[in-house]
Amino acid sequence: EAKPEIWTNWDKFESAMNDFQQESAKLTEVAKGGDESAIKAQFGKTAETCKACHKEFRED
Repeated sequence: EAKPEIWTNWDKFESAMNDFQQESAKLTEVAKGGDESAIKAQFGKTAETCKACHKEFRED
């Protein structure tokens, strides 16, 4: 469930979604390389974009 703020602060939400998409694309590329350490690092960066958006816009 999304908080109502998603609609009143659309630009911030859209920016957060763009961040997620960029980090996800990077994760895809890193995963193709097969370097487990690099994959874990990029997964962490991708997960942080999820957490940031959920903290701001997701109902508890």
